[in-house]
Amino acid sequence: MTWKNKLCLLLCMIIAGLSMLPAAASASSSDLTKVTVAVKIEKPDYFWQYPFLGKQLTGITITSFGKTFSIPAMTDADTLEIDVPRGYHARLNIQLQHDDIILQTLSYVSKRRVSPNNANFTIVLKAPEPQSISFSSADFESSRP
Repeated sequence: MTWKNKLCLLLCMIIAGLSMLPAAASASSSDLTKVTVAVKIEKPDYFWQYPFLGKQLTGITITSFGKTFSIPAMTDADTLEIDVPRGYHARLNIQLQHDDIILQTLSYVSKRRVSPNNANFTIVLKAPEPQSISFSSADFESSRP
């Protein structure tokens, strides 16, 4: 074989290989499981007013498998839908935000055993409850609240 024939054969193999790529991509999209995540915020009035790291939240961003969802302030519940490849864990990245500042990130919150029969999950977000004052002293015998 001459070098021209070898080059032509190589180009034909590359073109044939590239033509199979869209078929492979469409086959993988059928291997996705649609996962529904319900985000519930307990006591939303208290949650959105609570000073996380000294600042009030203005939104929450959740990212998973290339999709980004925004939950605006004063929302009490929202539902997200993500496509998770079969055999993978549902992984979420949650960011608590004040305007454009990220106050806290909860990375890689994951859920195992995602299957078409087990694809509905719930996340409950809540702010810390106020603590009662604790008083102890060796100098006093009793105290009144």
